[in-house]
Amino acid sequence: MKADSFKSIKHQRGLGMLQWALVIAVAGFFLLFAFKVIPLYAENRYVESALRSLETGGEQLEQMTDAEIKSKLGKFYTINNVRSVGPTESIKVERDSENALVTVDYETRVPLFWNIDLVVSFQNHLDSSRPGQCCKPAATPKTK
Repeated sequence: MKADSFKSIKHQRGLGMLQWALVIAVAGFFLLFAFKVIPLYAENRYVESALRSLETGGEQLEQMTDAEIKSKLGKFYTINNVRSVGPTESIKVERDSENALVTVDYETRVPLFWNIDLVVSFQNHLDSSRPGQCCKPAATPKTK
Protein backbone atom coordinates (compact mmCIF):
# COMPACT_ATOMS: atom_id res chain seq x y z
CA MET A 1 0.00 0.00 0.00
CA LYS A 2 2.80 2.40 0.84
CA ALA A 3 4.55 1.74 -2.49
CA ASP A 4 1.44 2.82 -4.42
CA SER A 5 1.29 6.20 -2.65
CA PHE A 6 4.96 6.90 -3.49
CA LYS A 7 4.31 5.96 -7.10
CA SER A 8 1.39 8.40 -7.49
CA ILE A 9 3.36 11.24 -5.88
CA LYS A 10 6.20 10.67 -8.33
CA HIS A 11 3.85 11.15 -11.29
CA GLN A 12 2.42 14.43 -9.95
CA ARG A 13 5.44 16.62 -10.55
CA GLY A 14 3.87 19.69 -12.24
CA LEU A 15 5.34 21.73 -15.06
CA GLY A 16 8.95 21.39 -16.02
CA MET A 17 11.37 24.18 -16.90
CA LEU A 18 10.50 24.11 -20.62
CA GLN A 19 6.76 24.24 -19.99
CA TRP A 20 7.16 27.18 -17.60
CA ALA A 21 9.29 29.02 -20.15
CA LEU A 22 6.56 28.48 -22.77
CA VAL A 23 3.83 29.73 -20.41
CA ILE A 24 5.88 32.83 -19.53
CA ALA A 25 6.64 33.54 -23.20
CA VAL A 26 2.96 33.33 -24.22
CA ALA A 27 1.87 35.48 -21.27
CA GLY A 28 4.61 38.00 -22.08
CA PHE A 29 3.48 38.24 -25.69
CA PHE A 30 -0.11 38.96 -24.68
CA LEU A 31 0.99 41.53 -22.11
CA LEU A 32 3.17 43.27 -24.70
CA PHE A 33 0.26 43.26 -27.14
CA ALA A 34 -2.07 44.71 -24.50
CA PHE A 35 0.40 47.44 -23.51
CA LYS A 36 0.70 48.51 -27.15
CA VAL A 37 -3.00 48.35 -28.15
CA ILE A 38 -4.91 49.58 -25.09
CA PRO A 39 -3.50 53.15 -25.25
CA LEU A 40 -4.59 53.40 -28.90
CA TYR A 41 -8.17 52.55 -28.03
CA ALA A 42 -8.08 54.85 -24.99
CA GLU A 43 -6.96 57.71 -27.22
CA ASN A 44 -9.77 56.96 -29.66
CA ARG A 45 -12.23 57.26 -26.78
CA TYR A 46 -11.02 60.85 -26.34
CA VAL A 47 -11.54 61.48 -30.06
CA GLU A 48 -15.12 60.19 -29.71
CA SER A 49 -15.62 62.40 -26.65
CA ALA A 50 -14.37 65.40 -28.61
CA LEU A 51 -16.93 64.76 -31.34
CA ARG A 52 -19.68 64.36 -28.75
CA SER A 53 -18.66 67.66 -27.19
CA LEU A 54 -19.31 69.35 -30.54
CA GLU A 55 -22.91 68.15 -30.62
CA THR A 56 -23.63 69.10 -27.01
CA GLY A 57 -22.01 72.55 -27.22
CA GLY A 58 -24.09 75.69 -27.17
CA GLU A 59 -23.63 76.34 -30.88
CA GLN A 60 -25.20 74.31 -33.67
CA LEU A 61 -22.75 72.27 -35.72
CA GLU A 62 -24.21 73.57 -38.99
CA GLN A 63 -23.56 77.16 -37.98
CA MET A 64 -19.93 76.66 -37.00
CA THR A 65 -17.19 77.30 -39.54
CA ASP A 66 -14.66 74.63 -40.44
CA ALA A 67 -11.94 76.55 -38.58
CA GLU A 68 -14.07 76.73 -35.43
CA ILE A 69 -14.74 73.00 -35.53
CA LYS A 70 -11.07 72.17 -35.99
CA SER A 71 -10.11 74.64 -33.28
CA LYS A 72 -12.55 73.16 -30.74
CA LEU A 73 -11.39 69.63 -31.52
CA GLY A 74 -7.75 70.72 -31.27
CA LYS A 75 -8.34 72.31 -27.88
CA PHE A 76 -10.11 69.19 -26.63
CA TYR A 77 -7.19 67.06 -27.86
CA THR A 78 -4.70 69.31 -26.09
CA ILE A 79 -6.58 69.25 -22.79
CA ASN A 80 -7.03 65.46 -22.89
CA ASN A 81 -3.47 64.70 -24.03
CA VAL A 82 -4.23 63.25 -27.47
CA ARG A 83 -0.72 63.21 -28.89
CA SER A 84 -0.77 61.11 -32.03
CA VAL A 85 -0.73 62.76 -35.40
CA GLY A 86 -3.68 60.81 -36.85
CA PRO A 87 -6.60 62.43 -35.05
CA THR A 88 -5.20 65.95 -35.25
CA GLU A 89 -4.46 65.96 -38.97
CA SER A 90 -7.37 63.93 -40.31
CA ILE A 91 -10.27 66.18 -39.32
CA LYS A 92 -12.52 66.69 -42.34
CA VAL A 93 -15.71 68.72 -42.50
CA GLU A 94 -18.16 68.10 -45.34
CA ARG A 95 -21.27 70.19 -45.78
CA ASP A 96 -24.41 70.11 -47.85
CA SER A 97 -27.32 72.53 -47.83
CA GLU A 98 -28.63 71.56 -44.38
CA ASN A 99 -26.19 69.22 -42.67
CA ALA A 100 -22.56 69.04 -41.65
CA LEU A 101 -20.49 65.86 -41.41
CA VAL A 102 -17.31 65.84 -39.34
CA THR A 103 -15.08 62.83 -39.92
CA VAL A 104 -11.96 61.83 -38.07
CA ASP A 105 -10.80 58.70 -39.89
CA TYR A 106 -7.24 57.72 -39.12
CA GLU A 107 -4.96 54.80 -38.60
CA THR A 108 -2.21 54.45 -36.07
CA ARG A 109 0.89 52.34 -36.47
CA VAL A 110 2.81 51.19 -33.41
CA PRO A 111 5.88 48.92 -33.40
CA LEU A 112 5.28 45.56 -31.71
CA PHE A 113 8.77 44.07 -31.92
CA TRP A 114 11.61 44.01 -34.44
CA ASN A 115 10.11 44.92 -37.81
CA ILE A 116 6.53 43.89 -36.96
CA ASP A 117 4.08 46.77 -36.56
CA LEU A 118 0.46 46.87 -35.47
CA VAL A 119 -1.84 49.02 -37.58
CA VAL A 120 -5.17 49.99 -36.06
CA SER A 121 -7.69 52.03 -38.03
CA PHE A 122 -10.49 54.10 -36.54
CA GLN A 123 -13.54 55.71 -38.17
CA ASN A 124 -15.29 58.44 -36.20
CA HIS A 125 -18.15 60.38 -37.81
CA LEU A 126 -20.47 63.05 -36.45
CA ASP A 127 -23.43 63.82 -38.68
CA SER A 128 -25.54 66.80 -37.65
CA SER A 129 -28.66 65.12 -39.05
CA ARG A 130 -28.24 62.18 -36.62
CA PRO A 131 -26.29 63.47 -33.60
CA GLY A 132 -27.47 60.64 -31.35
CA GLN A 133 -25.48 58.16 -33.41
CA CYS A 134 -22.19 59.93 -32.94
CA CYS A 135 -18.89 58.37 -33.82
CA LYS A 136 -20.15 55.52 -35.96
CA PRO A 137 -19.99 55.69 -39.75
CA ALA A 138 -23.36 55.79 -41.46
CA ALA A 139 -24.42 52.48 -42.86
CA THR A 140 -24.20 52.49 -46.62
CA PRO A 141 -26.94 50.66 -48.50
CA LYS A 142 -25.76 47.57 -50.34
CA THR A 143 -26.08 47.70 -54.11
CA LYS A 144 -26.98 44.57 -56.03
